[in-house]
Amino acid sequence: MTALTQLRNFWDGLDSRRQLIAVLSALAIAAAIFGISRVASAPSLVLLYSGLDPVAAGEVISALEAEGVVFEVRDSAILVERASRDRLRMDLAAKGLPAGGPAGYEILDNLSGFGTTSQMFDAAYWRAKEGELARTITGSPDVRAARVHLANPVSQPFSRATTGSASVTVTMARGTLDEGRARAIRYLVSSAVAGVTPEAVAVIDSASGVVLAGAEEGNALGAGRDPDDREERLRGNIQRLLEARVGPGRAIVEVNVDADMDSQTISERLIDPDSRIAISSETESSSENAQGGSAGVTVASNLPDGDVQGGGNQSTR
Repeated sequence: MTALTQLRNFWDGLDSRRQLIAVLSALAIAAAIFGISRVASAPSLVLLYSGLDPVAAGEVISALEAEGVVFEVRDSAILVERASRDRLRMDLAAKGLPAGGPAGYEILDNLSGFGTTSQMFDAAYWRAKEGELARTITGSPDVRAARVHLANPVSQPFSRATTGSASVTVTMARGTLDEGRARAIRYLVSSAVAGVTPEAVAVIDSASGVVLAGAEEGNALGAGRDPDDREERLRGNIQRLLEARVGPGRAIVEVNVDADMDSQTISERLIDPDSRIAISSETESSSENAQGGSAGVTVASNLPDGDVQGGGNQSTR
C-alpha cells in the first residue's frame, strides 16, 4: 500500500468537521511559511530623508523612481535599502536634491552682466535677501521653516518716501511662536533691510496666526487684540509648557478669556487743614542814625518833657 493510498484512507476516515480543521491548518501553515520567507528575503530598509517639505519630498521620490530604486514612504520618512543609502545620498546631492530651502545670495552668482537689466537685478537681489533672512530664522531652535516677504518701495521722482514693509511666516517644530522670539525676528528683519522699521514687520505663526503686527506691543493677554486671538495665544503658551513636561500630544488645553477693557481716570488734590507750613513769607526792615552839635535847637527841645540835649539817636524798625 502506497503512502498516497494510506493518506486517502486516512482522509476518508475523517468526518467533515475534522476535514475542515485540517484544511484550515494546512492553509495557515502555508501562509506562515510564505510570510517568514518574504520577511527573510525582504531588503533591509533604512532612513534616507525625513521631515522634508512636500515639494522637496516629491522631487526626491521622482528621482528614486527614475533610477528604479526600491524605496518605501512612511509618514514623512523615505526609506531605502541599507546597501544603497550612501550612494543614493551622494547621487541626489549631485542633482541638488533635496532642495536646501530658499536660495540666498548664490542667486546673484548666477547673474550674467550681459542681458541683465536693472529690474532683473533688483528682483534677484530681493529674492536673495528674503532667502538669507529665512535661512537665519530657520537656524533658530525649534523653527522648522520660515518664509520672508519684503515689500520694496518703488522709488518715485521727487519723493523722499523710502519706507518699506515685510512679513514673516514661521512654522514651529513644536508649540507656537512666543512674543519674545517674534519681536526678535521683527528687529532682525528691520535691521537687515534699509527703510523698514520694526513696526512695519508682521510676524505670523502658521499654527496660531498673527503674533505681531503694526505698532502693537502685546502683553501676556494680548491687549488691544481680538479675544479669540488672546485665547489662542494663551492656549498655545500653556500647551507648550505642558508638552515640555508630559510630552507632545499628551495635553489638551482650552482657554476662555473674559477681559474688562474699561478704563477710569481719577485725579486727586490733597489739602491738609492742619498744616502749619507757611506758604510764603516777607520781611522788611530799615534803620536810621543821626548825630548833631550842642548849639543847635531841635524839635525835641520844644516838646514837653523832651530831651534838651543837642545830640540824639533814633532808630526805627
